Amino acid sequence: MHNLYVNDIRRAARQAEAGIRVNVDDVAHELVAPDLNTSQSLDLQRCLLRLPQDQRIVLLLVSLEDLSYEEVARITGAPIGTVMSRLSRARSRLRELMDPPARPAAKPMESVPTRPTAWLRRLK
Repeated sequence: MHNLYVNDIRRAARQAEAGIRVNVDDVAHELVAPDLNTSQSLDLQRCLLRLPQDQRIVLLLVSLEDLSYEEVARITGAPIGTVMSRLSRARSRLRELMDPPARPAAKPMESVPTRPTAWLRRLK
């Protein structure tokens, strides 16, 4: 749903500049999402929805629509530096959401020492 919204914004911006009207039925083949693993696409969609809207829009315009930073800045009305920082933050946050940090594995009971061992030794 969000991709459709972003596509509409981009299309409206282009049409406003060129004064061209496009029939949605003519470009319906462009609106079809690629086939992905259903669980993976749901995870990606959930993670994208957790991003702030300004970061999500910039990320989608740059990565999915292959727009340049200048074009995204013009569409969103933000300076190029702001677009770059939003994109960086969105990529970092999406990476964190998609790949949560791995938890350390629990040690078996036989390998647990009976008395604590000093891992660091203080030197003076």
